[in-house]
Amino acid sequence: MRLLIIAALCTLLTLNLTRAQEVIPSLSGTDVQISAADGKTLYGSYFAAGEGDAKAVILLHQLYTNRSSWTPLVQPLLDAGFKVVAVDLRGYGQTRGKINWKQAQQDTAAWVDWLKSQPGVQSIALVGSSMGSNLALAGCAATGCAGAVAISPSLNYFNVVTDEAMQAGFPALIIYADRDPYPAADVPTMLELGGNQATAIVYSGRTHGVDLFKEHDDLVPLIVDWLAAR
Repeated sequence: MRLLIIAALCTLLTLNLTRAQEVIPSLSGTDVQISAADGKTLYGSYFAAGEGDAKAVILLHQLYTNRSSWTPLVQPLLDAGFKVVAVDLRGYGQTRGKINWKQAQQDTAAWVDWLKSQPGVQSIALVGSSMGSNLALAGCAATGCAGAVAISPSLNYFNVVTDEAMQAGFPALIIYADRDPYPAADVPTMLELGGNQATAIVYSGRTHGVDLFKEHDDLVPLIVDWLAAR
C-alpha cells in the first residue's frame, strides 16, 4: 500500500511539473526569445493568422501562471484577424529567473518594441490579468499603445502602480468581479482617473483574473470586440 501511495504521489508530481512547464497548447505559434534591458532572455509565443497587415495584442499573465493561461483568448483573437504575443513574465514559464516587477515594466516595453518590428503590425494593444493588468496599464501609458484591457487590476500590485497610467489618455477596458477585494476597492477610483477613456465590465462574485473566462462565456467576445474597435 505504501508503495502504491508513493507511486501515486510521484505521478501527481510529474503531472504538476509538466503543467508548470507547458506553453500554449493546441495552437500553432512561433516560439520567441528577446533580450531584456538587463540582458535577460524573455520567452513568448507569437501567433499570426496571416501575413497581411493587422492589429496586434500582447498578453501579460497573472501570478502563479504562465502564458498558457491565455489559451481561451488566443484563438478568438486569431479568428478576428489579430496578431498575438503571449509572454512569460520574469520568474514564470520559460523565462524563469528571479521575480522583479520594476524590471518587468521595462520588459513590457521591450515586447512592444519587438512587436513593432514585426511585418504587418498596424497597432498594438496590451491585455493583462491581475498583476499583468497593472503591467498592461503602465506599459500602455509608457509606450503609447492603442489601448489596454485590464482584468482584475488594482491601483498598486507590488509597487506597479496605475494611477498615473489611468490619466495618460489611452482607451482602457477594466473587467472585474464586484466582490473581488482589490479591484472592488480600487476600480472606482481608476475609472474616475481615466475619465471618458475608461470603461468597465463588472460581474457578480469574487472570481479573480482569467478564472472569469471559466464562468462567463460572454467575456472573450466582449474583449475581442473592444480590441477590434480600437
